Amino acid sequence: MIYTLEAKKRNNIKKSELNALRAQGMIPAVLYGKELESTSIAIDKATFMRFYKKSFTEMTFYEIALDGKKYHTILKDKLIHPVTRDILHMDFMQIQESALMEFELPIQFVGEAVGAKEGGFTDIVQRTVKIVCKANEVPEEISVDVSNLHVGDSLRIQDLPVGAWQYKDSDDVTIVVVHAKKSEEPAATEVEEPTAETDSGNTEQ
Repeated sequence: MIYTLEAKKRNNIKKSELNALRAQGMIPAVLYGKELESTSIAIDKATFMRFYKKSFTEMTFYEIALDGKKYHTILKDKLIHPVTRDILHMDFMQIQESALMEFELPIQFVGEAVGAKEGGFTDIVQRTVKIVCKANEVPEEISVDVSNLHVGDSLRIQDLPVGAWQYKDSDDVTIVVVHAKKSEEPAATEVEEPTAETDSGNTEQ
C-alpha cells in the first residue's frame, strides 16, 4: 500500500525546538536516499498515525510530498519514547524502484488449524519475514493457510508463496506449529507415614 504524506522543511535542531514542534502535532523526521541529500522535515502526526496503524498487516510505502516533488520511500527507522510510546523521530529512505532491496513483511495466517479442534493450539513462531527483491516487485502480502495443520504439524519458510523475491531465512525455519496441549498432571496421592506403636505389656519400670 502507498500513502502520501505532506512534509515541511524544518531548521529546528535544538531539543526545546523539537519539543515545541511535537507540541504542535508534528513529528520531526529525516528524508534521505542514495541520490538525495539528507533533508530535515516535519510530518503531521495525526495523518501519519492513521496510515501507520494500517502498516502492521501489510507492506507500506510512503510518498513524501515536499516542495512540489514526491519521493517514494519506506519508513527505515523510528525513535519511540520509552514511557509514552509516542514516536519522537522518523527516518524515511528514498528507494529506487529498480534497485534490489531488503524488505520485512508481516505474514498473514489464514484459517484455523484443524489441530486446534483436536485439542491442540497454534503457536505462531515468526510473524514477519524478510525478502529481497526490486521495490516495484514487493508483494502486497505474504499469506499462508494453516487450516489443514493437525497436532504436530508445522509450516516452514519453504511453504510460503513463491514469487519475484527471495526469502532471507533458510527454507527449514519454522514459522508456525500446532502443539498438543499439556495434560494436567494428577495430584500426588498423600501416603500416610506409619507411626510407632507402643507395647503396653512391655513397659519399663
